Amino acid sequence: MQHTTETGQKFEPNALDKIWENSQGQPWLVNALAYDACFELLETKDRSIPITVEIIEKTKMRLILRHETHLDQLADKLREERVRRIVEPMIEGTSVDSSINDDDLSYAIDLGLVTRGLDGLQIANPIYREVIPRQLTAITSYNLEATIPRAPFPA
Repeated sequence: MQHTTETGQKFEPNALDKIWENSQGQPWLVNALAYDACFELLETKDRSIPITVEIIEKTKMRLILRHETHLDQLADKLREERVRRIVEPMIEGTSVDSSINDDDLSYAIDLGLVTRGLDGLQIANPIYREVIPRQLTAITSYNLEATIPRAPFPA
């Protein structure tokens, strides 16, 4: 709302809902989505163009693909064994081991990676649900790329 007051550029109500849906209110993600939508996209530098759901979805993918510092720090946390033991089963669609240490679970929750939802433990927000599997499989992807010959470019 501050941006709208200062610039006149409006956010469509559904766009605000989409920001919440994608971030679940995580402050860095909220700000990153809004900043990219308002200041980085060429088409929205024209303040008469409202910020729409489509623009927020576009900025979400841009954020994920850019490996922003915050998301890189998330990847660093995924290297910690106590975080992996909680997150990996969630990504695999299996249950988190009931013998998980309560301190480890609290740590993952405090980091904002995991939350308690209606269906039990879950990854905290849709952006993390996209970033975490990419991070956990990054080395496998790089190794796979190394084994597949690249197609030659046409001359």
